Amino acid sequence: MHAGRISPWLGIHKERGAPLNVRVHTAIFCLLATFYFVFNTGAAESFPFRAVNPGDTMPPTTISQSDSGKKITVGKPGGRITVLAFWGADLPTKKQRSTDALTQLQQLAPFFRDKQVDLLVVNAQGDSSEIIKEVIAASGVASPTYLDSDQSAYTNLGLLVMPAVMLVDKGGKVVNGFGYSREMVGRLKGEIEILLGEKNRAQFEAELHPVMVEKSKGDKDGIRHLSMGRVLAGKGQPESAAREYALAIEKSPQLASAHIALGCVLVELGKLAEAQIAVDKGLALEPNSLEGEICLAQIRAAKGEVAQAISDLQPMIFRNNRNHHLHYVLGTFYAKKTDHEKASQEFRKAYELFLQQTHAAE
Repeated sequence: MHAGRISPWLGIHKERGAPLNVRVHTAIFCLLATFYFVFNTGAAESFPFRAVNPGDTMPPTTISQSDSGKKITVGKPGGRITVLAFWGADLPTKKQRSTDALTQLQQLAPFFRDKQVDLLVVNAQGDSSEIIKEVIAASGVASPTYLDSDQSAYTNLGLLVMPAVMLVDKGGKVVNGFGYSREMVGRLKGEIEILLGEKNRAQFEAELHPVMVEKSKGDKDGIRHLSMGRVLAGKGQPESAAREYALAIEKSPQLASAHIALGCVLVELGKLAEAQIAVDKGLALEPNSLEGEICLAQIRAAKGEVAQAISDLQPMIFRNNRNHHLHYVLGTFYAKKTDHEKASQEFRKAYELFLQQTHAAE
């Protein structure tokens, strides 16, 4: 904890000479603010900075690169669109939230590159280098990381909660900011698209909260057979799973995941030509399916093109570093090449991620 402050998370000062009753009231406010921003269901809508507001010009703020100590100033007009991700890990819960938030942001790395957006990941808590390395490694962040070493961001922006994300336009104006929530990355992506004129706010909100349409009986039956197929596949019964997937497609022909799941299980059964047809149909319906892309790589490996299959998985690993199944499949490819060291690394990573996700779901 920083000297003279109740909490660097909340950014509220405690003056040494302040009367006791003032300090007590301040402490109560800290506690209430903590509960509000962490547990309130509307936290995704709360702007997590107290010294600036959306539309304000961002005050020039200095951060330093964690490795070299080189300082840069963010918020100057004439730059690029910038996303500032502030995080801290002084508490276990905050550490986990920061890891989750940075993982989600890393998954947007291709989007940031395409839109020419800079992502600056800033530890604003003064955490130890060991903690910083641990969180960065767990979240898969590949870009340089920064420190708020002189408390410039903390002071100029008034960090209220962490993790927190701020979006700044090319002119140095604050567009918006978000605290941690499941919608954080979706909202950030939408705000960037609005800023670039690619969609309006009504379109963005409609995409973020689509109107639920009642599924037809055929679609419901298809999903039921798909779910049963996945259960059977998980129990090591590929033939029975394939029959369920075929029934799912019969009931709901546009169910992309059923085509892809059928293709995957046909790979396991050695029916590569049929598997290729099924996966191609699924990807035509859902082009961005990670499961479908993994299945294509498995088909390629089954045909003996193992090196190319490994190459196909590398960009997927970069974008989805915390997907345990992806690491497992990559491990099987390395095992085919008898690269036992890399295979064991991937299997270990897959197991660790599986345990983390299982514990998180409990």
